[in-house]
Parts: sequence; structure tokens; C-alpha cells
Amino acid sequence: MAQLLEARLEQGGEPAQVLLVEDEVLIRSMLAEELRAAGLRVIEAGNADEAWDFMITGGRPDLVFSDVTMPGSIDGLELTRRIKSAYPAVKIIITSGNPGPRNISEYGFFLPKPYQLDRAAAMTLASLGLR
Repeated sequence: MAQLLEARLEQGGEPAQVLLVEDEVLIRSMLAEELRAAGLRVIEAGNADEAWDFMITGGRPDLVFSDVTMPGSIDGLELTRRIKSAYPAVKIIITSGNPGPRNISEYGFFLPKPYQLDRAAAMTLASLGLR
């Protein structure tokens, strides 16, 4: 895993950027640390409104990793709908402690909570084609 990232950097590429959207601070900080340790650049947002603001002001992550249920005017599913519509190249991983709608896979890959940090990082790297 680290070898692929090192090869990308040696070829003059930038580390892949992940927008991590999670309102639970402890979960967000632990996953952000795991993703950074894997060589990814991580932007953190505490809710979907912050994440959408980041996107519409020019942020261009390679992947959005988002919880579904969060405070704010939009939830993680609405965020992913907007991203898929406006930025279809952005990869999406959705996570939730609830199963969500039956068609949740239409929004992106689904990772149920609770999840292991290494599994979340592996899914992120695989989604980015780095594994």
C-alpha cells in the first residue's frame, strides 16, 4: 500500500485527497490519522454543510468519505447526491450505523458502522485505485 503511494509521489503526483465528513470528533480524528498514515491528504468536515461549502468554493477531493446522519441542513446522502451530480469523477464512500435506504449503493460504496479503521483505510485506498 505504501509502495503504491510512494511510486505516485516519485512520479511527481500529489497525494490523493480525501474529504472526510463525520460529526463525531473522535471517529473523525482517528480515521483522519489512519488515512494520513496511509499517505493520503485529508480534509476534515464536521457536517455535510461544511463539506458542500468546501466543494463549491473550489475544493476538489479525489474521494469523499461521509457519514449519513449529521446535524445541519443536509445529511450525507444529500451531500453525495449533490457531489455525484456536480462532480461525477469524485469517488464516494458512505458510512452509517443504520442500513439506510435500499438503494444506498447508488450513492457510493457503503461501509457499515462500527468499522475497523484499517478496513476503512483499505476501502479508501482501493476506491482510489491505490491498492
